[in-house]
Amino acid sequence: GASPILRKLAGGQRVLLAPQKSGIVWAHDPDRMGKLLWKVDLGSEITFGGAADEQTAYFAVRNGGVAAVNMATGEKKWFTPTAKPEGQRGPFGNSAAASAIPGAVFAGSWEGMLRAYASGDGKVLWEFNTAQEFKTVNGVPAKGGSMGGPGPTVAGGMVFVGSGYVFGGGTVGNVLLAFSPQ
Repeated sequence: GASPILRKLAGGQRVLLAPQKSGIVWAHDPDRMGKLLWKVDLGSEITFGGAADEQTAYFAVRNGGVAAVNMATGEKKWFTPTAKPEGQRGPFGNSAAASAIPGAVFAGSWEGMLRAYASGDGKVLWEFNTAQEFKTVNGVPAKGGSMGGPGPTVAGGMVFVGSGYVFGGGTVGNVLLAFSPQ
């Protein structure tokens, strides 16, 4: 269910990362007939995909949190768990794809939390609860909810995220949120 990631490592070698819903990430060499380079089990479902910078791949895992993996070796660099909210029944944790920018990784959760994690150590830098009602620019009633599917989009100094993923028992919502540093 997750999109593959193709990146060039230091030294020019390419790596093709293939995350599975099982939580295993496979690294293949696309220039050597798909030779297996490494695999790592992140312990929980990777539903929609990850993101990568020059050295590290980041994956949001359902019923888990966010993990960083060294793309050259498969070594887990860090893992930041998502605590199951009190009274939460069913799935929790990060089910939407992760998105990365220099210095930060964004991931949305099943509970409606959007978080920014430090790419170096996984520390939570910022969080916002999207599972609430919002006043909209067009006056249409809007409410956030579960986050699943694509990760946040980062463009022009803004972060855009849809909130309200309902498949699999998520919390219904219908809002597109835009965040800026100001």
